[in-house]
Amino acid sequence: MLNASIRLVTDTAVIDGRGIRVSEGGISLFAAANLAVGTQIKLEFMTPPSKKLLSVRGAVRYRAVYLYGVEFLAEDFKDQQQIAHLGNLFRTKHVHF
Repeated sequence: MLNASIRLVTDTAVIDGRGIRVSEGGISLFAAANLAVGTQIKLEFMTPPSKKLLSVRGAVRYRAVYLYGVEFLAEDFKDQQQIAHLGNLFRTKHVHF
């Protein structure tokens, strides 16, 4: 389970959201937005306890009103490292930030 503030960055907007579940492949989140399935976005998290900004790219794969399923996208090694770091953070404990 996850309870994390997330910033979604699109080509036209910056939207505050709330992460509810995360896996190595993606994240389920709530955001008061109108994102179509297939939209590519950037997700930004402030990681505890260092408050380091972690940024990963993703694509909307599922939508039910304001609940979204986003698949992480990794095109290079840096993307893969960010996704792995994010997964490690949330697997080791229940994170609330």
